Amino acid sequence: MAPFAHETSARRLVHRLKYEGLTSAGEVLATAMAGLVPFGASALVPVPRAIARRVRYGTDPAVTLARLVGARTGVPVVAALRPQLWWPAHAGSNRAARRPPGFRPVASVPQDSVLVDDVLTTGATLEAAAEMLGLNRALTATRAGRM
Repeated sequence: MAPFAHETSARRLVHRLKYEGLTSAGEVLATAMAGLVPFGASALVPVPRAIARRVRYGTDPAVTLARLVGARTGVPVVAALRPQLWWPAHAGSNRAARRPPGFRPVASVPQDSVLVDDVLTTGATLEAAAEMLGLNRALTATRAGRM
């Protein structure tokens, strides 16, 4: 689920959050995302950014979005995935060129939990996270391609 296509203003908001750490951009995105959280969701699980990128850019957009959405919905945020120090960036890569994401599960979460990320492009990262945790729902700020 995503409230926006990854284009125009929504894309700029994601980039401002992701690369500049602009929380106000996340506030706008989270307000739209909050309306898509499924009724009865027991937890929001951010898909973490590589530690090196989090340090470089000063932010982890999925964690920020999950916290902001959680604040709007009352659904708790659970850090169930731990990122590795680094893995190759996926931005601009097609599905075949993407390596498995660099994180691992560190906590179990209820089946009705929802993964949270900033952008859905090929779906490879979210599919890997979903498989690791046994989840089948995800919420992103934007989605590339057709909606």
